Amino acid sequence: MQNQLLQGLYILGGENDQIVLFHTIKLSRALTRFLFSSITIFIILLASSFPRVLAPAPAQAAGFASAGSCQPFSQVNDGAFGMGTGPNPDYYGEEGFEVAVFSNQLYMGMEADSTMGARIWRTRPGVSVPYSQADWEEVAADANGWPFGVENIPQNDHIDSLAEFNGYIYASTANGGTNRFGTRIFRSPSGSPASWEDAIVAYGAGFGDIYNTNFKDMQVFQGFLCGGTQNVVLGAQVWCTLDGATWTQKNVSGFGNGNYNNRNLIVWSGYVYDGALYFGVQNLGALRGDSNDDVGKLFRTTDLDGNPDWSEIYSGPAGSHRVDILGDLNGYLFISTRSSGGIVIFRSPSGDSNSWEPVNVAGMDGDANNLSSLVDNATIYDSVLYLAVSNTVNGLELWRTTGEEQGGSLVAWELIDTNGLGDYRNIYAQLIPFNENLYAWTSNYTTGQQVLRSNCLDGAPPPEPTSTPTPTPTDTPTETPTATNPPTDILTQTPTDTPLPTQTPTNTPEPSLTNTAAPTETSTTTTAPTETATSTPTPISTSDVCLQYNGCSQSPPVYKVFLPVVIRLTP
Repeated sequence: MQNQLLQGLYILGGENDQIVLFHTIKLSRALTRFLFSSITIFIILLASSFPRVLAPAPAQAAGFASAGSCQPFSQVNDGAFGMGTGPNPDYYGEEGFEVAVFSNQLYMGMEADSTMGARIWRTRPGVSVPYSQADWEEVAADANGWPFGVENIPQNDHIDSLAEFNGYIYASTANGGTNRFGTRIFRSPSGSPASWEDAIVAYGAGFGDIYNTNFKDMQVFQGFLCGGTQNVVLGAQVWCTLDGATWTQKNVSGFGNGNYNNRNLIVWSGYVYDGALYFGVQNLGALRGDSNDDVGKLFRTTDLDGNPDWSEIYSGPAGSHRVDILGDLNGYLFISTRSSGGIVIFRSPSGDSNSWEPVNVAGMDGDANNLSSLVDNATIYDSVLYLAVSNTVNGLELWRTTGEEQGGSLVAWELIDTNGLGDYRNIYAQLIPFNENLYAWTSNYTTGQQVLRSNCLDGAPPPEPTSTPTPTPTDTPTETPTATNPPTDILTQTPTDTPLPTQTPTNTPEPSLTNTAAPTETSTTTTAPTETATSTPTPISTSDVCLQYNGCSQSPPVYKVFLPVVIRLTP
């Protein structure tokens, strides 16, 4: 009788994992056939389940009993709202900026082609759930296609912030590229075309300083509407208003201590939490021309009366780049920064210095391509914090947390969707709830910006389409009081549309980085601060300040299965 020697079963998996099963026995031929068939079936079943056995689950996933399943995201607009690419072959650099809800209508701020500039699209009156392009209308451009009636399109390159305040919707615009024309702020009681007015007409563009090129993330605090600027000469400035017409600077430029600090270049995000106003800032780090060592910082104040005191309550390491404020959940304030390993998220119950603890694995699941967050890329929806993580390689990812603690300082994060929410070319997104649905406003350089809709509420049925009202013609908006008629070459000459204070720096050399006498900063509510640089500013190249893109590259882990079986028959 022949005996069979069954020898050698190896299973290899992952990059570092190895499981070895080895056994040598002498068996009868009949029993050998039975066992061989059983082992073959076992190997097939094991191989079919192997990805689940060896592939690492998201390191932060845990129970999410209180969060419902999300429906697949569906697109509810034409790419870039059908505006096209202009003279360019694609939508590169054209972003989705800012989201808001005002008077039960959903607003999307955007950067259209450079020949079109800042635009705002909103759901048409009566549309509670948009389904297609027919459910949207554009409200910022006049009949000439000029943003808010202003011909100087590079001055109004994109919408920088949207906010509701005292019955008005406010919209700020940012200068495009390296242009220095000064930010603009407009407001409207209805948001409709022909209803927008210049909210800073008394000061001129940039509050009288053309180097205030942005005005970001407006917040309402203690009866004020406040936002923050980018200023390459004096540093980031915080401006506030009680009535929408009279504005006051509420910090020493760059959050300096007595003297301006132009290394604190730009305010990126704002938030109100537990009786304090917070602004996340980008600091230029030790090497002014190298963005790789930029530092994220967080400042706050508890009182806007008079000349507020601002405290630096968080400062990241070199390379943290900037602070984006994500929101508050269950008595904690969440912020994010960058790192070489990807996005890093912190939280604090008080916001105090030395109270911030990391709550995620860098890159969410160790993927360095999960680089960062954006303004408005996080939202609280159904008592859960949702976060759109920017990924320029594989598409943005959507994560959420209920705040459930996982051990140590980490909280449990659940990966909801990946690969750009169905299109890997969607690389960034802002998030906002509207009428019980969750919306993502994405940047996509191939198709144009997309509005995507999902519902993550327990038991939510697919929403039924609402009838789209027939568009009502509106009057052509008239030019705002400070509308620009730019020079023939608007990229090389200074615009003359807005009067600038005589002390505003224009053609002076870049200020010294050493401490100098503090510029005079007014704190009255009737005039703009009159800071005068003591040496000349030269516009500084900060290549990634205005760009959301930052393309690092790292391939995701690959898992392989190798299943050789060796059988040797012996007499």
